Amino acid sequence: MSRSLSVCLILVLSVLAGCATPSLHLPAALNALAEVPDARARDANGRTALLLAARDGNASLVRALLKHGADVNAADNTGMTPLMHAVRNGHAAIVELLLDRDAYSWARNKTGMTPLMLAAARGHAEIARRLIGAGANVNARTPQGDTALIFASLYGQAEAVQVLLEHAALVNLREANGITALMIAADGGNATIVQTLLAHGADVHAATPGGESALVLAREKGFRAIIELLKQAGAVEPRGYRPSREIACDDRDTAPAAMDRFSHLASV
Repeated sequence: MSRSLSVCLILVLSVLAGCATPSLHLPAALNALAEVPDARARDANGRTALLLAARDGNASLVRALLKHGADVNAADNTGMTPLMHAVRNGHAAIVELLLDRDAYSWARNKTGMTPLMLAAARGHAEIARRLIGAGANVNARTPQGDTALIFASLYGQAEAVQVLLEHAALVNLREANGITALMIAADGGNATIVQTLLAHGADVHAATPGGESALVLAREKGFRAIIELLKQAGAVEPRGYRPSREIACDDRDTAPAAMDRFSHLASV
């Protein structure tokens, strides 16, 4: 090997290893290069090495795989992309790496979930903000009509709700059963989210075809602070309405357990 070719090889390997003095770190560089998995291979579930590294928060491996030509948008058998896995697990630095390499912020998995919906459901508010900045549609809907705002309301993610509303989330969109984010928050006992939604124009009179409004749902659970908030906003109980049970309980600002009517939203 010529001296010039040898020097070039050392320099290339030093860049891959992130070395300041390549000649002193050549073995480490060779090991790092040898340990990078096949960027194109998939396991039985259709997962690539990049997807697994993004899921697990391994930023150095993500960088190495991207340098080796990994497909940043390769999805697994469920339609989940590396970006979706990084978002769901709150790996903000990896989200940034993937978006910088043109990861699709608008991608959908096979249930119609987008990265923004995953961020909203998991309460990763700053990641949600970054995704919106990268072109994510804040009002995208699943086939059942669910939005990022609906997911954030269901899981009690008050900060994510605020971020979405600040970026023009439509507060009164309904999912397939006619349920709004306000109804979900009222049913879950989350007064903070109820107050935020009302401040952004949530329709306090909206009801399902069966007559369930946010006030009715809050009354069924006995969430007194929410009942008061809704009444102050103009909510009126249906004529002749009597709650099926009176529960003297305190309102809670925690993620509510999914009810039967919201069961299709539960797996995020």
